[in-house]
Formats: sequence, C-alpha cells, structure tokens
Amino acid sequence: MPSEVRFAEIRKLLEKHGWSLDRIRGSHHVFVKPGHRSIPIPVNKGRVDHHYLEWIKKIIRQADGGEASE
Repeated sequence: MPSEVRFAEIRKLLEKHGWSLDRIRGSHHVFVKPGHRSIPIPVNKGRVDHHYLEWIKKIIRQADGGEASE
C-alpha cells in the first residue's frame, strides 16, 4: 500500500457518500454530512497519509451501514 494517497481521491470518495467540504483551516480540510461527525483531513502538497484513507473508509461504513467502495 502506498504511504500516501491523492487528496482528490479522498475527496471524490467522501462526496460520493454524501460528505461535502465545509471549510479549510491551514492544512486541514473539514468535510461534513448532516447527522454525522465532521471529518478533518490534513493535506500536504495534495497528498494524505494512507492511514486517513482507512479511517475514512471505516467512518463511511459506519455511516452507510455497509461497505465503502473506492
């Protein structure tokens, strides 16, 4: 598994599952979805550590009650 993934891929995945970019504070892009907790994602040069991708997939599975697809 690569150590980093492109932020564009993560954004696309989140938007596909109903989250939207709410704000950017420094390097953190914060996504929100009504009725769910916000998801802050630190972005460095357009890339995100792969651990955040696994965390995001877990949140999506919990929110959707099923599997998160890429």
